[in-house]
Order: sequence, then C-alpha cells, then structure tokens
Amino acid sequence: MPEPGAVPAGLVERATQWGRLSELLAAGGGRVVRLTGPVATGKTELLTALGEAATGYRRCAASCSREERALPFGVVHQLFRGLELPEDTAGRLERILEIGAGDIDDRETARVRHSLCRILLDQAPVLVTVDDVQHADAESLHWLRYLLRRLNTADLLLVLTEVDSPRAGHSALHDELARQGGEHLELPPLSEDGVAALAAEQLGGRRARRLAPKLYPVTGGSPLLVRAVLADLPEQPGEVVPGRFFRQGLLSCLHRCEPEVLAVARSLAVLGDAASPAMIADLGGLTEAAVTASIDLLNAAELLEHGQFRHPEARAAVLGDMSATDRRSRSLAAARLRHDQGAPAGEVAPLLLDAEDAHSPWTVPVLVEAAEHALRDERISDAVRFLDLAHRVCPGLTERAAIAARLARVEWRINPSAAARRLPSLAASVDRLAEPDVLALVRQLLWDGQFAEAKRALEAMEKLDRPVARTGSGSGEDARAMELWLACSHPALASRGQVPLDAARRSLDLTTGPALKATAALAGVLAYGPGEQVVTDAEQVLEAARPSDSVSWGPETAVTALLALVYADRLEVAQTACERLLPEAGTPVSRALYAAARAEIAVRRGDLPVAVEQAQTALDLLPPTGWGVGAGLPLGSLITALTRMGRHAEAAKRLEQSVPEAMFQSRHGLHYLAARGTHYLATSRHYAALADFLACGELMTSWGLDVPGLVPWRTSAAEAWLRHGNRDEARRLINEQLAKLGPGGSRTRGTALRLLAATSQPHTRPQLLADAVSILEEHGDQYELALALADLSRTHQALREHRRAWTIARRAWHVANACDAAELCEELLPSRSKPEVARRKSPAANGIDALTDAERRVAALAAVGYTNREIANKLFITPSTIEQHLTRVYRKLNVKYRKDLPADLLTDLAGTA
Repeated sequence: MPEPGAVPAGLVERATQWGRLSELLAAGGGRVVRLTGPVATGKTELLTALGEAATGYRRCAASCSREERALPFGVVHQLFRGLELPEDTAGRLERILEIGAGDIDDRETARVRHSLCRILLDQAPVLVTVDDVQHADAESLHWLRYLLRRLNTADLLLVLTEVDSPRAGHSALHDELARQGGEHLELPPLSEDGVAALAAEQLGGRRARRLAPKLYPVTGGSPLLVRAVLADLPEQPGEVVPGRFFRQGLLSCLHRCEPEVLAVARSLAVLGDAASPAMIADLGGLTEAAVTASIDLLNAAELLEHGQFRHPEARAAVLGDMSATDRRSRSLAAARLRHDQGAPAGEVAPLLLDAEDAHSPWTVPVLVEAAEHALRDERISDAVRFLDLAHRVCPGLTERAAIAARLARVEWRINPSAAARRLPSLAASVDRLAEPDVLALVRQLLWDGQFAEAKRALEAMEKLDRPVARTGSGSGEDARAMELWLACSHPALASRGQVPLDAARRSLDLTTGPALKATAALAGVLAYGPGEQVVTDAEQVLEAARPSDSVSWGPETAVTALLALVYADRLEVAQTACERLLPEAGTPVSRALYAAARAEIAVRRGDLPVAVEQAQTALDLLPPTGWGVGAGLPLGSLITALTRMGRHAEAAKRLEQSVPEAMFQSRHGLHYLAARGTHYLATSRHYAALADFLACGELMTSWGLDVPGLVPWRTSAAEAWLRHGNRDEARRLINEQLAKLGPGGSRTRGTALRLLAATSQPHTRPQLLADAVSILEEHGDQYELALALADLSRTHQALREHRRAWTIARRAWHVANACDAAELCEELLPSRSKPEVARRKSPAANGIDALTDAERRVAALAAVGYTNREIANKLFITPSTIEQHLTRVYRKLNVKYRKDLPADLLTDLAGTA
C-alpha cells in the first residue's frame, strides 16, 4: 500500500489526487473514481503509479484506443488478459468471450456480462484501471456499467480516465457513475512552479528555476511537453529551443484528441494568426460551434493560448504532419477564402506558396503586390518566392517578362549568381520589357561580365525608339542615370552616344532622384575632379540614404555616392556615412558593397588592418561568381593592404584567384590593375608593375576618366621608373601629375612631392619632403605619411644630420607600426622588434589614463620626434608651456627621456596632427 503523503517521483502537483486514490486503495470495498483533464496532463502516469503501489491487489488494466472501438469486448479482453487464473476458470473466460463476440441475443449477452463479473469479483481485492475510457467499445462500456451496479458488495477499486473532448456530454456511463457515488478528480496542466519542479528532477533546482519562465510559455504546463522540451535542450542551454522531441510530443497530444480537434488544429496552422472560428469552420466544413468547442479544449490543454499556437515550432509541427495533398488543398482553399474576404496580399500570398497553385486569374496581382510589400519590409527572400511563383503561373508573355525582370533584380540583392541564371531568357525577351527593366537588365549583364549581351540589349532598345543616350526633355531620370553610369563604369558602351556631363548637371534640381544625383556626382568627380557641387550632391544622397533595397534607394546608389566622395578625397565624410550604413545593411549584397567601399576608404587612409578585414568580409559575403566584374574593388583593396603590410604570399594567392576578363573593361578593373602593380613593385617585378600602371593610364585616358582621385597611375608608374633608375621619365610623370592636380593639397599631391624629392638634388629634398609630410598629415593617409617620413629621415641621414634623422625615423616607425606595415617598420628600425617595444611600453602605458587631454596631445607629438618648438607651433602655445606639460608627463608615466614615451600615445596623434 502507498505510504500516506508520499507522492511518487514525476507526479508533480498531483498530491491531492494521489492522496485520495491512496485513501480509497487502503479503505477497500467497492469504489469508483473518474480522472479527467486535458490531453497529456499525467492521467496515465498516475494510473501506472497507482498500480505499482497496489500491493495485495489483483490488477486489471486496459488502455482504450479510437481504432479499437469496433472490436467487441476489446477492453474486457485487455482487463482479463493480465489475470493469472486457474486453468478451468481461464478456459471458461475464453469460451464466454468467444460467445460474447458472436452474434447473440440480449439474454445471452446478459449471461456473458454476469459471468465476466463473477470471475472478476472472485479475484478480490481487485484494482481495475481503464485509461481513455471515452474510446472504449460499446460492449465493454455495457459491461463496465454492469460492474458498477455490483460494486456495493465487492472489494474492487475501479479507476477510469477520460480526456476532455468537444463531444463529451452526459453519457450512460456518467449516469451510472453518478448513481454509484463515483468520485471525480481533475488533473489540470502544471503551474509555472510545477514546471520548475518537474524540470528540477532532471536538471537540478537552480537551473530549473532559471529555465522555468522560458519553459512555461512554450509548454503551457503540459507535463509531456515539458519533458519533451527538456529532451531537446542542448548540453549547455542558454535558451529553450523546441526541437524534434517537442514536435513529436505535440503531435502525440493532437492525435489523441478527437478527429475534429485535429482538423481544427490543422486549419489553424494553415490560416495562421488571422484565423477565426468562422474561417476555420468554412475551411474545414465544420459548424462554428464545433470549432469553438475544439479551440476551447485545446486552450484548456494549453496546446493553444488564446486560440493560437504557443510557439512557431508548434505550428510548423502541425503543418509538417499533414500530407502534401491535404496541406496544398487546405492552403489553396484558405487563400481563396482570405482573398474573397478582402485580406491584404501579404496574408494571401504565403498561402498560395503553400498551395503551390496560383493559376486563378486573381493570383498573379496578389503575388506581385505581396512581393512589393515584402521588399519595403526588407524581406527579400519572401519577395523572391512570391515573384517566382507569379512568374511560373503568369499566362501573358509581356507581363511574364516584366515579372521575370523584377525577379532578377530582387534576387540579385541576395544572390547575384542565382539571378545571373535568369539573364539569358530575359535578354531574349528584351523587346517585351519596359525601359526601366531594360536598363536594369543592362546593369546586371555588365555586372556579370556579359558585355556583348548588354550591348545588344541597348541596341534593341534603340530600335524600339527608346535610346538611352537621349538628352531631350522627354528622357527619364533612369535613362540619364544609366548613361552617366555607363560613362564612368563601362565607358566603351557609353561612347555610343554619351550624354554631355554639363547637360546632365544642368538637368539636376531639387526634385532629382537619388540615383541620378549620385551618378552625376560620380561622373562629375571622374570627369572634372572634386568640385564642390558634385561633392555636395554625393553628401546629400548619403545623408538621406537608408540601406533599404527599394528601386531608387538601393545599396548601389549609396555606394555610388560613397565612391564619388572617395575619388574626391573626402575620406572622412565617406567613412562616417559608410559606418552608419554598414550595421543597418539587411542583405548579403548590400553588406558586401558597403564593406568593399569601407575597405577602399581604409586603404586610402592607411588603416591597413581595417582594409584587410572589410575587404575579406566583402569577399566572404559574396562568392567570386557573385561579385562579377565588381570583384576588382574589394580584391584591389585587399591586395594593396596585404602588400603594404608585407604579407606578400597572401597577396600573391589572391592574385591567383580567377576574375572575369570583362572586369578589365570596367572601372573596377582599374582598382585591380593598380593593386597588382603595387604587389609587383613591392616584390621587385618592376617591369610587370610598370606595365600594369601604364595600362591603367591608357584605359583612363581613352575613357576620359584621367583623374588622380580614381587611380593615381602617374605617381605609381613614376615610382616604378625610379626603381628602374629612369629619373627623367619619373620626373616627367610626376610633373604631369602635379599639373593635373591644380592648387590645393591632396593625398596624391603629398605622394607626388615625395617622389619628386627622389628625382631632385639632395639639398632640395628636405623641403619637398617636409611639404609632403605636412600635406599627408592634413589629409590623413598614414601609410603614405610613414613613407614620406622615412624618405625625410634618409635625406637627413645623407646630409649627416644624424640626430634629426633618428628623431624622424622614430616617428616614421610609430606611424608605420600603427598601420601594421611590418616590412616598413623593419626597414626603418631593424633592431626594434614588436616584442621589445611591447615589453618597453607596458609600464609607462599604464599611466596614460592619468594624463590630461592637453598632456596627451603634447606627449603624442613628442613621442614621434617633434621638438618643443615644433610642438608649440602646431598647438599654438609657447615652448615654455610645452616644457611644463612634458615635465608632468614624465612624472606621471615614470619615464626620464622622450625615447621612453610609450607607443600607445600614437592613438592620439591623429587629433594633434
């Protein structure tokens, strides 16, 4: 017998029910108990525990099933099968059951029931348990009622379990239970504390208490589902993530319910959050009352919460459990129902996807509209799926071509390689496409390197009297933006009828869209250099830009504006805009494009580690086939940065990567050629380097894009000529470069002055290099600044100004070290390895935080070799003030000399320069 108050393990929050059953078991006599509750609340577990505790009792147990309702005396067979009866009694039982299963009259049936009761009561004391009695066959239910009427003279405890059901009503069995004084015990789902207690049996108390607030909303307190989710937990769970065991448990619960309950759950899964009892009734051919009753039952079982699935995985499990045919037919019916009710396209389209059938006339407009909504919400994958289905079922050739064009553009934003597979059929349908679709197709063809196909598409458009290169008032913004884009990205095609830049600029006004404004800014910079107006246009585009993928405001437009600023040498503005857009970019393509732009900015600012990181990110986000001809930009940045860092083997490996031949006929190819030339020059392949730099010059000159901001090919070629020993040719190219730059400072001017010094007499070099250093400090190219300082140090060394040379070399080393230009650092100060520097700088570096802003600025300049007077001139304060600052700095950092100032101070150099 069970001990009073001792509840078996696993029966959480069942002490009341267990206590009453234990009392009845101990009391003996004839008693009956009905256990009810939602599905999977532990009724079977309670019966099992009771049977194990019923020592001294003969136990008869049966479990009913909906599938065996038609089997006469099926439950009775189970009850008696477990009894160990004398041979003659067992034989009599078999004969009785055989008779009862046959076609007999009522009198014979009564004798069978009486005989069965007599056999059972002779085994007293007996514990009889019937699980899920609502599924018992009719003959067994009659026998159970017969047994109930004889309990007053028996020593038998009868326990029946019954699952709540929408069909549950007042049955004959319930009447008999009431007449015999049967007890009714309910088993509700567990509370949150109960969930924690059940979880504690497996996980331990502390972990269970932490997880209970997450377990309860998912499981609703169903013991079966709690155990299932616990089985799904990973070894080191941080979150509750329903998985395979949860899905199996949920489906087990639903399949144990009545068929209409399962049907309601399936319709609810198909309809989703928009479902209502009336809609489910229409979809499933049920009455609204039956649907409401089923939903109430599922709510009570906590499988639903307020009529909806508690977790997306629950809905997914129900959908996955349906046959393909059933799911498609329900989804199509639901789509038609929702459309007839006037539901938004975004709610109807997913149902059409599930149905895999959209051949009705109303479906194509719904799918196209849903795709537009998905695009606005940055759900690009959903938009692709909607458009793909619309394209497959659309009967009209012209409309089908327009959808295909839209699909290719949208798919390009997440997978350019997949979009490229659609281009041949689109190109063949160009005569059916509207002008914006043709222009978008041309851009995609060129990105994919299909130069000839793009040319044919443009020619086909001209034959249809829709030339791109039209400058009259009737031409649209898209066409003008395309021509300008061709002129600065694929000039060979633009030469077919180029729009004069001044005409394009005159057509810009306050209503001009971002695509045209950004492209005009880029074209302006590449044609005439960094004028204020084109820079202002680019800045305006970026100020308003968001990383969405709508037609006009896609990442291509923002990157076009970014590159206009990059080529105009407005790197700080470009970097600020890029760092705002990068975290918000929602698709792989947009993230890759922004990362590539950020890498190019970093290369030009001398931030080589960031350049490598961002370029690598861009190339990881898109495979080489996805980048198409655009690969020249991130590859160029990566190869240049790796080369300047001295990582030549890695740069060489990148140069082995296959690139489209068409890339070299685009602006992107110039970045690649210049980077390859830089690598060749650094690895002593001077002729190959010179060939690449001169190839850049030939292309840029022939395209009308010969501006230093794009690729400074003259200074690069001049450096290659210097390595050859041809100073005259180098000087000629440098002077050409300086002449094209005009007045004012720029990164390219600083580089040109540095190289000009190398072609000049020793006594004129210090001033040229000092000018170069000053310009490069102002324009923020730290790598070029390190080179200029290195040359200035060598110049002073050659003039026997050794102290000055050492001071400048030390500063050059610090700047190069900040760039991570290891090869240049070794060249400057071979004995000063990074580990030695790290060991030296650690103690002093600990005191940097104690310095004031003014002290940090002075210390940073002193650390890189500036004299007190030079620091005073830079900071517009007196030399005596500098001395006072340095005295306090030495004391706080516990150093005696400038050479002992820590390298960590270099982070403050940008602000003081």
